Amino acid sequence: MSEILDAQLPLRQGRVNPRVVKKPRSKFPAKKRHHLNQETQRPQLLFAILDSA
Repeated sequence: MSEILDAQLPLRQGRVNPRVVKKPRSKFPAKKRHHLNQETQRPQLLFAILDSA
């Protein structure tokens, strides 16, 4: 065990193809900043309980 711990590892070489974040590709344009936080106008729903007795 001590032999393994005493051995020195060589320095790491730089990566040829570093990992990167892939950008999504779409045929539609990306949303702009002014599109954010815009909610659609929906009518308020009303519920009524009818007593059939």
